[in-house]
Amino acid sequence: MIYYVNRDYIKIARPLPSYVKRDIYDIPYIENDDIDISDINNGKWLIKPNNMSPKDKFASRKIVHSFCYDSDLYRYYNHPVKYLHRAARYYAITSFDFSISADWGFHEVYNATYNNRWIGAFAQSYGKRVIPTIGWTIPRYYDVTFAGLRNGSVFLISTLSVNNTLSMPLFLQGYHELRNRFPDSPLLCVGDKIQGMDSDVCYIKYKDSFGSEDIRSGYWQPQLLNWDMSFSKEVV
Repeated sequence: MIYYVNRDYIKIARPLPSYVKRDIYDIPYIENDDIDISDINNGKWLIKPNNMSPKDKFASRKIVHSFCYDSDLYRYYNHPVKYLHRAARYYAITSFDFSISADWGFHEVYNATYNNRWIGAFAQSYGKRVIPTIGWTIPRYYDVTFAGLRNGSVFLISTLSVNNTLSMPLFLQGYHELRNRFPDSPLLCVGDKIQGMDSDVCYIKYKDSFGSEDIRSGYWQPQLLNWDMSFSKEVV
């Protein structure tokens, strides 16, 4: 019998505690965490995984998002304990936003969704707050892409790259399905509001700025694709 050290066993077998509940197709649930979003963009910010640091004095005010290339996400996914060790000081993390496409079949959609929910459930089993990142595809697969979620949980979505005639109809159709299935779930959205979305969504502006000026000493981190830069107009 092959003997694995704990981290190798987790990487290969990917066990979850027996108390983790499962949804359709055995997809793990990400349970409802107590997430305070009242100060998003005004005291609490998003940060990408590459910018996590043990020297971050404001880690307790930041949520680690997962809008990264899949190659980066799978590097974290394949070493979840190491990832959680780095993220431990941060207020919360989001489940991983693995790519999903309207051109994909069931198995590709299932794998992306399962891996998203698995990392969320795994992180919660280690005591970490988790915000599910939700993506969807065509209506045929809604039961898969919306599996493993609890009504009332805070969800993170994104309008990046969907504000076009090809993607917008599918996005809005899935958006309204999400709201119908989870009517009590507050939504955070990275990107601009699209006509047809609700006013109660908390929108987080995306800025792809460069620069090194220190707007707030020890706090401002002006790096590409880092949503630490999303200051509300009331603050700046």
